[in-house]
Amino acid sequence: MHRTISFIMSLLTATLLFAATAASAATGYQVSLAEAPGQRVAIVRGAAWVCNGDNCTTDSANSRPSYVCLHVARELGQVTGFSVNGEAFTAEELAACNESAS
Repeated sequence: MHRTISFIMSLLTATLLFAATAASAATGYQVSLAEAPGQRVAIVRGAAWVCNGDNCTTDSANSRPSYVCLHVARELGQVTGFSVNGEAFTAEELAACNESAS
């Protein structure tokens, strides 16, 4: 009986951790860059972006998404993907972001 309860508790914990990870992945700003930046943490307009290779995330940017994308492109390089709270920019929005940054 004790093993069954322990197993059920472990399963519930794993489920909750997975759900929390999935929820956090869809919040905030996420950017994919053409090239990985030279640093793991980059500060862009006061927001700390944590990068893993060419993918960077932050939840502390408070401006309009197009404005955030523009500044990320200026500071970190060409943006190949950008999303806010799980909603990705269209190809046209990405093109406008990169054009404005140059």
